[in-house]
Amino acid sequence: MENGKGTALAYLTALVSGISVFANSFGVLTIDSTAYAFLKNITVAGILAAVCFSLGSWREFLTLNRKQLLLLAFSGVAGGGIAFALFFAGLAATSGAAGSFLYRLLFVFAAVIGVAALREKFEWKLALGALAILAGNFILLGDAALSLSSGMLLVLGATALWAAEYAVSKKALESLSPSTVAVARMGIGSLVLLAILAYTGKITALGSITPSSFAWIAVATGFLVLFTTLWYSALKSTTLISATAALVLGGPVSALLSFAFAGKALLPLQATGFLLLALGAVFVVGTAETLAAVAWLREKAIRRLRA
Repeated sequence: MENGKGTALAYLTALVSGISVFANSFGVLTIDSTAYAFLKNITVAGILAAVCFSLGSWREFLTLNRKQLLLLAFSGVAGGGIAFALFFAGLAATSGAAGSFLYRLLFVFAAVIGVAALREKFEWKLALGALAILAGNFILLGDAALSLSSGMLLVLGATALWAAEYAVSKKALESLSPSTVAVARMGIGSLVLLAILAYTGKITALGSITPSSFAWIAVATGFLVLFTTLWYSALKSTTLISATAALVLGGPVSALLSFAFAGKALLPLQATGFLLLALGAVFVVGTAETLAAVAWLREKAIRRLRA
């Protein structure tokens, strides 16, 4: 395993995630939220499947055993389907910044699951980092942290489901490639979203897509392909706790983009919240591991420039 690779990929995923949530907060308003998630996810599943086929990694699907099938089924139903439906319904009812920060609580859920189910090591820095992340989130959410709206509760529910799914996917990645897990998750999840559309009587929303919706779906698809590719490679190469801690940094990215878009200045209290989030994430991951991640990225960049 390359030193720092998993952490580097997780940090890159955080950047992609932060930009993606900001963009999706606009796109989800152009069409029914579940229809938006379905169209985006089915396109991503098709792209990832095409990549799998071209690389020959599709053969791994022919050798799946019962345990692997169950793990992939849970990943697809819970993480690729239900969680997306909840998240985008919540995102349509709240701000992109609030949705992004609630999603960063993923680390807290994942830390509990990682220690209890995956037997990942509990250290005092984990508790301190979690407290810093919670404090940063509380500051940045402001009064909304004390009175959760229905939209925020939907985002929180999706976050808890994703934490469970990532733990299950981490288990599946012990014997499967990231591409196999990603394709199964997005493919099965798309079928679940289609079933939700049919059950709720909203399937007709697929026929009312506007040019604006198409544009946002195309943008969101690109970000989700990047997120999925980077994230499952990160999960395979590092612990669930470290990966989700690094992902916390996507929250400040979304918020800074929201501030810039609205033309607002960053207040000292908000800057404190950002600092607590960043320090908490890096504290959990570890300074040495973060420096190793930076070195890995630097080495990759140098190789690309020389190629």
